Amino acid sequence: MQNHKNPCRLKLCRWLDEILGLGSMVRVKSASASKITAASNTDNIAEIKDTHTSELVIALCGPIGSPIQDVAKAFKECLEKSFGYDYAEILKLSRQIEKLSGSAPAGNEYTRIKYLIDKGDELRERYGAGVLAELAVSEIALDRQKHKKKDGLETFEPRRVCHIIDSIKNQQELDLLRLVYRDMVYVVGVYAPQSRRTKALEQKGMSLQQIYTLIDRDSGEEFAHGQTVRDTFPNADFFLRIDSNSGSQVKARVERFLNLILGVKVMTPTYSETAMYAAASAAGNSACLSRQVGAAITDTQGDVIATGWNDVPKFGGGLYAADPNGDPKSDHDLRCWNKGGKCYNDDEKHLIAEMLVNELVGAKTIVEADKEKAKNAILANGKLKNLIEFSRSVHAEMHAIINAGKNGVALGGSKLFVTTYPCHSCARHIVAAGISEVYFIEPYRKSLATKLHDDAITEDESDMKKVRVLPYDGVAPARYLKLFRVPPDSRKSKGVLLAIDPRHSQPRFDKTVEALPTLEAVVVKRLREKNLIEAG
Repeated sequence: MQNHKNPCRLKLCRWLDEILGLGSMVRVKSASASKITAASNTDNIAEIKDTHTSELVIALCGPIGSPIQDVAKAFKECLEKSFGYDYAEILKLSRQIEKLSGSAPAGNEYTRIKYLIDKGDELRERYGAGVLAELAVSEIALDRQKHKKKDGLETFEPRRVCHIIDSIKNQQELDLLRLVYRDMVYVVGVYAPQSRRTKALEQKGMSLQQIYTLIDRDSGEEFAHGQTVRDTFPNADFFLRIDSNSGSQVKARVERFLNLILGVKVMTPTYSETAMYAAASAAGNSACLSRQVGAAITDTQGDVIATGWNDVPKFGGGLYAADPNGDPKSDHDLRCWNKGGKCYNDDEKHLIAEMLVNELVGAKTIVEADKEKAKNAILANGKLKNLIEFSRSVHAEMHAIINAGKNGVALGGSKLFVTTYPCHSCARHIVAAGISEVYFIEPYRKSLATKLHDDAITEDESDMKKVRVLPYDGVAPARYLKLFRVPPDSRKSKGVLLAIDPRHSQPRFDKTVEALPTLEAVVVKRLREKNLIEAG
């Protein structure tokens, strides 16, 4: 059959016509007519590159009392003075709250912050959990409109500007910014030890009771439209742990991050960044139905000596792994997903709740008709809900310690990097193994580590007589390869190191300016539909 009579080929051509908007144009061109010369191809590439923008969006996230404003100012100063940015604008989401809800009361800092949290929650409940980030996007879009090309067309000049968002408080805000700006947005987690945060809030005239009330609300409110910094913070691209009042410390850390994302200098990962990346990579081996956790142990020199992840142990040693022959239902892999398809820890907790309810009915404490209600109440109780003792899995920290032992490595003075805060069960093994420091990314609300082992474990950075459990600091594992791997020969020219002027450096992952107004317009349209901004 000839090609032009092939029905599949004709359907494909029509489909391509539709999605490319070709209408009634000729569907099949001759080979000679469809050739694109090397020169025109080069012209196309150059034209597209001309639309790339040096714009950056930096979103800050951190628990209340952390020096977020200091970090925002440091980014602004470094970008404008050292990296040649025309300007870096700080967008405070609290101002958006006040624009819509009225100014916060002056004078009392506790009342002011509580007002902003209350009104922010009300706005998220009414207009969606990501509404404050939507308003920040509209501000960026408005700023872009001021720099539209004066050619009668909807075209925009690539710009060397940065918008710094102070600060995002929940996952929906983060998700929206990443959907619109993709690799152009960088989320920076800013953290200071609680002792420093408490002191900073005390200096503003707050009592300890007021401080702890605000810290609890900011960390994780129990409703979808509330602030959930504890859950949002771990998803940052870069973590800044600020453990002193030194402005030079903040500036040095900010400059390093900017050098990385703008590709100015030859930058390699720290020992901590490599170790946490190894831990995050190890987590990918886990088939746990609850969460994937990874761990890595470094020696006193900072070299990784063992890794581990959470999963079910197998006879003969080690953990179950994927069948080497690719059979997903092989007897070689009897992890929970392949052995009943259920979480055995959750199953056991349901059995305990059932047993307790039956005992209460038997003792005539409750009536038979209330059994289901009582069972649900027990399962919802934090103590039972948080039990982890019935899991089949070896935890990542334990697996890493076992692997180090199998290799005959002593762990005295070593450091543990783990993607999630250690549970109280792992805590005792960490202490017994002689590990001196633990670094984590995700918090773990169920952990009783410091409560049960306050004699040996501390979250106080200055206490060197206990195992210190500290938030991780550095490039997030998810950004590790993107930031530290560079194209071949991109660092040299004719055998000589390339010298890059910071004032003319380009973001490692640029984006065409043509795409941004379209994506921002979607957000702006939604805000107009909600009557939160004026049309025009």
